[in-house]
Amino acid sequence: MDGRLVAKKKAQLVFLVSLVLMIISPSFSDASSVGAEAQVQKWDYLALGDSLAHGLQYDGKDGLSYADYIADHLTDLDRLKQFNKSYARSGLTTSEMLAMLQTNVDLQLAIANTDLITLSVGANDLLEVLKKDPNGLNDPAVAGAILTKAGNNYAQIMAGIRKLNPDASIFLMGYYNSFYAYPKEQQDAVAYVMKELNKGIESIATASGSGFVPTYEAIAENYQAYLPNPLDVHPSQAGYQAIASEFWKQMKPTLPIGIERIAGKDRYLTAVAISKASFEAADTVVLARGDDFPDALSGAPLAYKKNAPILLTGETLPLAVKDEINRLGAHHAIVLGGTGAVSDYVVNELKGLGLKTKRLGGKDRFETAAHIAAYLDGNPPKAVVANGMDFPDALSIASYAAKQGYPILLTQQNTLPTITETALVEFESSIIVGGKGVVSEKVAGQLPAPVRYGGANRYATSAEIAMKLTPADKAVVATGANFADALTGSILAARSESTFLLVPPMKMDESIQKAAIEIGIRNFTILGGEGAVNQEVITSLQKIK
Repeated sequence: MDGRLVAKKKAQLVFLVSLVLMIISPSFSDASSVGAEAQVQKWDYLALGDSLAHGLQYDGKDGLSYADYIADHLTDLDRLKQFNKSYARSGLTTSEMLAMLQTNVDLQLAIANTDLITLSVGANDLLEVLKKDPNGLNDPAVAGAILTKAGNNYAQIMAGIRKLNPDASIFLMGYYNSFYAYPKEQQDAVAYVMKELNKGIESIATASGSGFVPTYEAIAENYQAYLPNPLDVHPSQAGYQAIASEFWKQMKPTLPIGIERIAGKDRYLTAVAISKASFEAADTVVLARGDDFPDALSGAPLAYKKNAPILLTGETLPLAVKDEINRLGAHHAIVLGGTGAVSDYVVNELKGLGLKTKRLGGKDRFETAAHIAAYLDGNPPKAVVANGMDFPDALSIASYAAKQGYPILLTQQNTLPTITETALVEFESSIIVGGKGVVSEKVAGQLPAPVRYGGANRYATSAEIAMKLTPADKAVVATGANFADALTGSILAARSESTFLLVPPMKMDESIQKAAIEIGIRNFTILGGEGAVNQEVITSLQKIK
């Protein structure tokens, strides 16, 4: 036999033997901290455990488990590299999990090479007794023996996992009361033992540098919805989602902050880049003036409804915009503003590209906004009212308004334009964006059932809207010093279900940083180049814990 092949086989044998020896001799000395900074942007995720990790449903069929929903959360943040739940098996006990860990080389390799592990095991140790005797756990000696054995097994399992992978982020699931419909005497005994099991799991999680995920209270909030079959211990899909949410609360803070930038050489090319990031194709495009904001402020809800990007133009249509329209395969264009905003020359250029073109414009920004609102239609119950003399507040709420289908109407600080007042007759209620310094109490008194979202400045207003109306795990970030990137990026934020934040171009605003921490944002998409949002702002975002 070739000497190199013999050497290779010997090396493999030594590696496998060392894995087994590490598992047989457990120790927690190499345990890592749950809050440690991850070294990779995308995680390999390994789900271990029983039928809850596998996804057995209350009706006995296989379906999505809490692990699948965790994988969805990671995918949504672009953090998932690979997901593996092939070692999640219905009926698995702690003894079986330990045996599998000690003997299954493929499992050992999977553990050694993953970044994230979730584990739910232990409940079946109790269920084995209950299947034989529904009153079996009423005997303290029987219950104590089961808990002791399960605890010892669990300690060895976690020691073995940590020997194989001291750096992985690991989260251990605590169990809920599966027997809420049992007679009180039986239910009390089972609930007591289940809580004791959870105490043991939590203790082992702490000792092994892992996270403990309580689910007892979360499922107890709505047993009928989460455990719809009183004769079965398995959740509904809503129940699995509730469990996944508890995992996510513990898991999300351990994720490294992700930063990506979408930018072009100027605002026109940045708008094209945002369009490419948002759309593979679009039948309609919305065109707005790129160097002046008034007629563009109300465009986001319309663009979102039309499933269209917002692109920018100057006196003539930029070549890159023409190329993007062709890439999208668009057949229609909606132009925002009158000829003073977007010239007839640009409209003719659009028609020359074969697009059916419609202009929505009035004699001023207020009338243009009203025309856009009328064209939006759909009978929404609520309208957004923002100061039309500046851009930040209208654009801070643009993605939210777009998602909700609320038109954005414009006002002056102390005077409600007649056209806006007329447009508001159709609405039951309204949202005021900005403090009293931008929309006065006098104007507020003329609006239908207004609710105000505003702060001390544009950034504080953006922060309040983000926290109260659009909290999410990810955010789209644009400069608050100019309107163009925020306008075109509002559609990206709405389509990706992201929070939207305005930031100063050169230094992080305290209110925005506090909002990002409170919301728990883990991924930021920066719009524009260094001149729009510089590295100091990005560094501040990366430091968020």
